[in-house]
Amino acid sequence: MPDDLYGGWAGFETAPMTRGAIACGNPDAAEAGAEVYRAGGNAIDACVAAAFAMGVVEPLDSGLGAGGFMVLHHASTNTTACLDFMGTAPASARYEIFPAVDPTGDYAIKVKGRANEDAHTSVAVPGAAAGLCRALERFGVLDRQAVMAPAIRLGREGFTVAAKSALRMQRSERLLDLTAECRRVLKRPDGTLRQADDHMTMADYAASLELVAEQGAEVMYTGVLAHAIADEIRAAGGFLTADDLSGYAVVHRTPPRGRYRGHELSVMAPPSSGFLVASALGALERAGVPDTDKGRAEALARVMLAMFERRRVGLGDPGFVPVKLDGESTETTSLSAIDAEGNGCTITFSNNNHSGVVVPGTGILLNNQMRLFHPWPGSPNSVAGGKRPASSMMPSLIVSGGKAVLSIGASGATRIPTAILQILFHHLGRGLPLNEAVREPRLHAEEDTLMSDADYEPVASAVATELGLTYRALPGRDPMMASCQSISVNADGTTTAAGDPRARAQGRVV
Repeated sequence: MPDDLYGGWAGFETAPMTRGAIACGNPDAAEAGAEVYRAGGNAIDACVAAAFAMGVVEPLDSGLGAGGFMVLHHASTNTTACLDFMGTAPASARYEIFPAVDPTGDYAIKVKGRANEDAHTSVAVPGAAAGLCRALERFGVLDRQAVMAPAIRLGREGFTVAAKSALRMQRSERLLDLTAECRRVLKRPDGTLRQADDHMTMADYAASLELVAEQGAEVMYTGVLAHAIADEIRAAGGFLTADDLSGYAVVHRTPPRGRYRGHELSVMAPPSSGFLVASALGALERAGVPDTDKGRAEALARVMLAMFERRRVGLGDPGFVPVKLDGESTETTSLSAIDAEGNGCTITFSNNNHSGVVVPGTGILLNNQMRLFHPWPGSPNSVAGGKRPASSMMPSLIVSGGKAVLSIGASGATRIPTAILQILFHHLGRGLPLNEAVREPRLHAEEDTLMSDADYEPVASAVATELGLTYRALPGRDPMMASCQSISVNADGTTTAAGDPRARAQGRVV
């Protein structure tokens, strides 16, 4: 793929692995993971270190105010597990909905005042601190202080604002101006947007990270940070309470598994969409895919449409609704890690689009994950106290011979499952090297629309016409088509860690 599509950015390394490999959306966070490897950490330590660092250097997408999923493999016990630390609905969350017709004549169901999208009423109970700390306690080898030290240092000493982070700030400026504290913490002192290559510090947030490092996740749920969060939400008339925080728990789930081209894929369990991608890969293998650009694009588009139809009618929190797996297996941060011992970890966690609420004095930007629920009753994904929303996030692993050999995850809302589907198809199905599979042009088919990278238009637009879909081309290689972070290990130990060049992401082999 020509380098000029990505401004010359490579973002991947292929080398023999001595300690481990890390792939994530920001070079500073990748270095945090590499630092932890050099300190003797395993893949779980390195992935969690990079996750905490991502909350500093790309604060709109993730952090202590977020929620998400983790799939990990612990080699010495041959354990593959899912940790669900998704945000949960506050017990009192309710929305006033009404039918509407927009200026183009389209019918829609809307929530009064965008209460499920903006500000304090959009905040779900954040699970990130609980999930990341739980992983360290059960499967890491270093202590919290060592793992969190790089993130704390980045917050205190500062970092260079990355191009993707600057773009995110530009695209969500309305939310950045929603509260005074959000504007103070995340914009320049003069109130203008931060730009790529600006120097930025997150001192209040670093202090909050230090509290977590010293006291554990409990400080976010029953301690001083919990009180600060509950007080801020209560003062503004939001739903989340101290009881919601103290009652939060990480859920350990069994990963659904699917087979594709002889590989066993372990995906995140529902309410993640991972099992739908495992099913789609199986469908591609059973049907056979013509070895032409148009044949591949049409086959992929058809399984994407089927995947989203299944999600629409049947995906929700399995603690509230039955989810049929058939025996197969908004802005976000994703990270992947594998070490030389065969441990693997992949994390995807998110503020969704963020609420615009920074808790005063803490630097913590809270999520707006309540937007992920259907606000009307009767759906598998309807709002209910303590419920977790259906999500496109789907960190996934391939384990062979008791060792993790592939780790992949992505950010990008509903483009996450379709991007991962395509990368796995190109890498495992067509045999492309991982770094080339990540750089292939992408399409996304959902409901009545097919979109693609602009340079894929001749193929994708013809498929859209054939399937009766509206076509839309995205200019350049936009990170809106997902940013995927992935690692693969060959039988000889040669490892490729691929950060997605769309987001100027970085892979490191240590």
